[in-house]
Amino acid sequence: MPKKKSSHICAVIEIGSDMVTMLIAQNKNGAVDILDRLECFFDLEKEIAASGRIEQSSILELCRILNGYRQEMNSMGVEEYWLFSTDYLRKAENYNFVEYQLLGRTGLKLEIIGDEEEKALLYWQMQKTMASFDRDKGDKYLYTVIGNESLGLALQSVKRQRLRQNLPITQFDVLQMREELVADTEEPAPVMNEFLEDGLDGLDSYGLRKSVKTLVFADAELEAIARLCGVKIEDHRCVIPADRLIQLGRSFMEILPEETGKEYGLTIKQERAVYASILIYHKLTELTGVSVVIGVYGSLMVSLLEQMLLKPERKEYDQYMQENAMGCARTLAKRYGCAMEHAEQVCDFAEKLYLKSKKLHPDTDDLIYLKLACLLHNCGYFSDIEYHAHCSASLIETFNLPGMSFEDRRMIAQIQQPEGEKSLRVQQLRAYFLLADALDRCKKQKLSDISIRMDGDRMIVTTVYDGNLYLEKKAFDEAAALFFEVYGVLPVLHVKTALLK
Repeated sequence: MPKKKSSHICAVIEIGSDMVTMLIAQNKNGAVDILDRLECFFDLEKEIAASGRIEQSSILELCRILNGYRQEMNSMGVEEYWLFSTDYLRKAENYNFVEYQLLGRTGLKLEIIGDEEEKALLYWQMQKTMASFDRDKGDKYLYTVIGNESLGLALQSVKRQRLRQNLPITQFDVLQMREELVADTEEPAPVMNEFLEDGLDGLDSYGLRKSVKTLVFADAELEAIARLCGVKIEDHRCVIPADRLIQLGRSFMEILPEETGKEYGLTIKQERAVYASILIYHKLTELTGVSVVIGVYGSLMVSLLEQMLLKPERKEYDQYMQENAMGCARTLAKRYGCAMEHAEQVCDFAEKLYLKSKKLHPDTDDLIYLKLACLLHNCGYFSDIEYHAHCSASLIETFNLPGMSFEDRRMIAQIQQPEGEKSLRVQQLRAYFLLADALDRCKKQKLSDISIRMDGDRMIVTTVYDGNLYLEKKAFDEAAALFFEVYGVLPVLHVKTALLK
């Protein structure tokens, strides 16, 4: 994103799969106020799917559209913008050339919002909308986002997510399958039903079906879906009886997307997206057995405007993501048989050590990565006790942790792994991890608390214990060697007895 300027008017431009859309907005009393909206039909997804690239004529047409939007931004006094697309555009073989030409011909820098980032922003919209919902306090919700690469599912309990999962089905997959059935069968419904069940087969993993009481989805076409289900939108959400959604889905299976426009009064823009979404939501409703489905308005463009215009929004979003990452890490650690009392204490000690010695790393804040490494460092024990750190590293890299890219997960994996080349950043975090892990070397939680103070080139760690700490002291001294090598500060463990406390 371009460097942020002090502006009250911002613009977001999305190069969508079949539309180029721009929203111009301002902050009005702590809310996003849309000032202008421009749309231009432009189907790139089919072109990429057919040829694997974007033709030069399409690039020139896209630049013409964007230059028109830029003129509108200038006339509206826009000083901050966000031009983005999703992962589908990056599939084009000549994506780098497209990006270069867009910048050169329009002066606008393009960014790709990855599938996981898109889902995270929409999960956040759902959470904010559901925060005031009074039905069944303490209920477990299954948040659902249909992404460009996969279907995102998140088990939400109270304020944080407990588990995330991606299933290999998208709107494009559903529409493509329905088009294939036109020529191959006169009875599409049974085939579509099996196709959807196969795409949602992973729903049983980790017991998601049994855990869920209410299904919640975020959709940009919420108004159309609510109208089709015969319900009203109140407080930015609608409550849909499960049987109505299932009945609508079964009706959709019998017809083509284009026919839904005529029969149900959908626009050309709506019919394909609403058709595919309804089929996915209806099958999720059937498989989970919920009685109620809640629809929430979900717009990636509005989410990005909130990030730019509302100052508290980014901070709250980052905090939400960190809480989700920790919640999912705890669920995964338990599922892989980790000793959670040990993991939680190592995490607590690592956080205290990191925060109390902040002056050693004043320009970085990598605490979330350190805490995740502490929670997950024993998940490899279920596979191989002798090489558990290596197994843990392999698992951590594959885990779905909110807000954590593959590069982030690889770094977390390296923090707890003794072998391999490591960057300075990883070595710094590993130095804290080893000290914290040493303080519970025997996994018996002998120490209830620690205090830390800096004394010149020494970091004094003080604790109280009357019993045997030989193994903990030995492990701490060994860990202190790396810390001293990295920071030039020697950790020293000082143990007091209860009488001298």
